[in-house]
Amino acid sequence: MERRPYAFFYGGYMNPAVLMAAGVSATDCMAGYIDSLTLTIRPIANLEDNPEGRAYGLLARVSHDDLDALYGGNPPALQGIRYLPEAVLVHTEEGRSVPAVTYICPKLPGGPADAAYIAKLVAAAEDLNLPADYIAHIRTFEVHG
Repeated sequence: MERRPYAFFYGGYMNPAVLMAAGVSATDCMAGYIDSLTLTIRPIANLEDNPEGRAYGLLARVSHDDLDALYGGNPPALQGIRYLPEAVLVHTEEGRSVPAVTYICPKLPGGPADAAYIAKLVAAAEDLNLPADYIAHIRTFEVHG
């Protein structure tokens, strides 16, 4: 039987419909959070160390092949930015602490986030019923002309 570890998605992939459109069969999906990391968006989502931080997203079981398809090579969704796997401990609303893998870019190139990208993250966060203050944090990355 194929192993399907838990993965934590916090950017565009935190929307199960986006995973499905990418050909990924995610199961056991639920909202979760990681402490000591903070979401940043420059120009796409990433996590940075922050002792006071908390990053929310989607916890889901996916195959290793699916993770490779999402993050290996140079997938268009990552805009040429390389993300590397890191082990994390994800906490759920039910009080579970679940070991998972997430992908973090060691150094984002910088730049403003696209308004449509921010809107997609906000919609995914709302669908996951993430806290209102976290959704407000995502909105802080909107560029106002």
